[in-house]
Amino acid sequence: MIEQVVIDYKIHKYNSAKDVKEKLDYFRKLSNDGLHKLTEQEFDNLKAEFIKFQNVIFTLFADTYPTKLFRVTNNKYLYNGQKVKLQKVTDLVGPPVGKSNHGRCNLKGESVFYSALDFKTAIWETRPEIGDLITVSEWEIKPGEKLNTHYIFHPTLTTTNKESAGAYYAWLQSKKEINPELVEVFDELILFLTEQYMKKVSDDEKQNYLFSANYSSRLIQQKPDNNGFKIDAVCYPSVRMEYGLTNLAIFNDCVFDKLQLNKITVYDIGETNYDTNNVLTEDLIKVSPMIITTSNFDFEQNKIIYDLDAELKLAIELHEKYNNS
Repeated sequence: MIEQVVIDYKIHKYNSAKDVKEKLDYFRKLSNDGLHKLTEQEFDNLKAEFIKFQNVIFTLFADTYPTKLFRVTNNKYLYNGQKVKLQKVTDLVGPPVGKSNHGRCNLKGESVFYSALDFKTAIWETRPEIGDLITVSEWEIKPGEKLNTHYIFHPTLTTTNKESAGAYYAWLQSKKEINPELVEVFDELILFLTEQYMKKVSDDEKQNYLFSANYSSRLIQQKPDNNGFKIDAVCYPSVRMEYGLTNLAIFNDCVFDKLQLNKITVYDIGETNYDTNNVLTEDLIKVSPMIITTSNFDFEQNKIIYDLDAELKLAIELHEKYNNS
């Protein structure tokens, strides 16, 4: 089998689509069999083999742009597992470098800000448990800023979410300007990567994210090129929402530069209803009526500022309500 997609960059010489597909089928079989079954050495060897093979990086922009982003932080994973409110603004973003496991868009140790374009998808992706205290932060892109985003889509079929559909139609236009033989090569590469981004992975088998994580890493973890250009994010269909809605994985270091934090809401989870046969259910979670919200942040001091008087007033009102009922 071939070792690399591109034979010679200078003359734009690529291996054939047939040979590229043969190699991708080899990776595909390993993926389907389960990468979590590999030994640590086998896993590292496969990672190096895939990096060598994927010696071409391509990205596609589409005329879609998120207006609001939602991120769920489960408070129990910070402050030594205590059920307390988050105190630092930096608690709302991705984990520090070196603290993460493999994710769909990050290799182990890399820091990525995972978010969704709607509240329900953000909840589905994180699936907080009964008794958890979670913080939902709402963000938007700052005026005058842009997120340079790579979109995941199926190369021959329109997918169900509008962001992927927009990328698909953009790809159809791009095909007209590319050598037909190369179109076949890129179709094979895009199809394989789409499968990997949309692969269902168990929480305890995160090694199976290897292929999508590796490609995302090469897109968003790289330094800007000589022209100052850099990919900031990867947009992909939500697996837990059956691909109908959208997630956005953003390079963590650019979050405060490019995103504006509007508010946070703290919920105490009372009930959950994660019915995979009805992902659009309206009663996904039920929460305590003691809901805390703030839009007040001190970025210089890295502090979330809560309105303690308002919280006390709400607690008294709820206490009186339930005592009188």
